[in-house]
Amino acid sequence: MTTPTPNRRSFLKFAGAASAGAVMLGGVNMTALAATSVSTKSKQQDIEILNYALLLEYLEAEFYLNFSEKGALRSKLTNARVKQYADQIYAHEKAHVDFLVKTITDAGEKAIPKPDIDFTPLLTNPDKSPKTINDELFLALAATFEPIGVRAYLGQADKILTAGYLTAAASVLAVEANHASGIQELRRQLGYTKADQQTSIAPQPKGGETVTNTGQFDLNYSPTPTDFWKPLDMKTVSDIVGPLLPKS
Repeated sequence: MTTPTPNRRSFLKFAGAASAGAVMLGGVNMTALAATSVSTKSKQQDIEILNYALLLEYLEAEFYLNFSEKGALRSKLTNARVKQYADQIYAHEKAHVDFLVKTITDAGEKAIPKPDIDFTPLLTNPDKSPKTINDELFLALAATFEPIGVRAYLGQADKILTAGYLTAAASVLAVEANHASGIQELRRQLGYTKADQQTSIAPQPKGGETVTNTGQFDLNYSPTPTDFWKPLDMKTVSDIVGPLLPKS
């Protein structure tokens, strides 16, 4: 597979993927998952979806770990409440990883290992210069990750066969939704955003729903969004997070 560059171009090309063989993203067979639907529900598909969720949780846990009490970027944070959020949400995401791994292994299946993750694309400006890492950037990135995770879960919920797995996914989704709201409220209180945009698509891509470049996302979505959030399909999520997995 071609190694993606740090720009935000698409990581996966599904056109012709079937003839080219299975496309893997972080150890998940994305070619198979791209074809999943309500009509193809199966126990094996359930495991693939749980591993997809696990991949996203690995990404989130690694991100918050970097800013947690023992993280390499902790010194970049100055606000006490921001530091508290980093610690608490890292603990949640780590618990989600452990929970999903246990759910998969208890079913007698194999959980994917944590892939290599590189957040350089998110910490670099378009001109390749490093971004200033501080409270504001940390919360902006968190405000990007969290709703994408929620909407990714929503995109797979109706494809799960086993009731217990659906409950497991829903229990994680509920916490992630609270993360998104809490982070946006803190950003608003700190003056980093107006956070007044009522939208079913958070973060709102500037230029249309097909935009997957996180640099073009509008992060001024409200902590209390519209009645329903629009799910994200597998390909869109893959295009968004792919550049963070350079060795996949």
